[in-house]
Amino acid sequence: MTGVSLQVVESIDKCPVGFYPISKTYDQDQDADLWREGSFIRKKTRYLCLSKTEGLPNFVVKEIVVINEKSVPTEGFSLVSKTADSEQKAWRKKQLTYRLANRRFTTTAVTDIIICSRLKRAPEGFEFAGEINGVIICYKMGNAQDTEATPPNPNGYVSPSVRPPDRPPKPNQHVYPVLNEGDHDYEILNPPGYVPARPAPQPPVSNQHSTHTLNTSFNGLEGVPFVINSRYAATQNSDRMQIPIIKAKTMQQLLRDYDYPFTVERQT
Repeated sequence: MTGVSLQVVESIDKCPVGFYPISKTYDQDQDADLWREGSFIRKKTRYLCLSKTEGLPNFVVKEIVVINEKSVPTEGFSLVSKTADSEQKAWRKKQLTYRLANRRFTTTAVTDIIICSRLKRAPEGFEFAGEINGVIICYKMGNAQDTEATPPNPNGYVSPSVRPPDRPPKPNQHVYPVLNEGDHDYEILNPPGYVPARPAPQPPVSNQHSTHTLNTSFNGLEGVPFVINSRYAATQNSDRMQIPIIKAKTMQQLLRDYDYPFTVERQT
């Protein structure tokens, strides 16, 4: 058995055999490039690659830490210093280090790694490894005995069972509501015998001397009463008025509940 192994590549298409690249960020589904420095001549990129079939036998990754470029790795930590496909410097300004542990002498190990482009701290269930060029690297711990090897398929990527966890669900999965056959929205909203709460407004009085085809003095709001909702009116029972409580939400909850990808708008 082998544990999680790490590599970094310059080209996402040249991921080593047995590894799969982290190509998208966990929170925004954006490009997970860790170099993030454009160039008019040649754009440099760096992508982190993972494997659960390669690496040192019977060893697992116990911890991941991002350190400064000129810092010396802590004793027991290894450094990912060069790209596996082009032998270039792996990072700028930062370095990625990791610590291995013998599977027989540890109960927990790194099982998944994600990259977040907007969040500034690890999502629930993940540990914070550090920040590299504006994005953060986080990892999940699990049972060390469950990180067993899975044979890679011919194209060099491992089984989907060892891919990173699913991204947070996004709202508005269906841009337009799906109506089942036989839906009768009008009958549901206006059942038989329905009586409106107030009578319909009276039509405006036409000006017999006007030469205009339309009565421009009619704005469509005639007959609509402008009153304050009785729940908020100042009465003797105002102390019993129930004001809705606005609950504070974390950045992760806001992204989960209100993030909208604008996919349909970009396609039109």
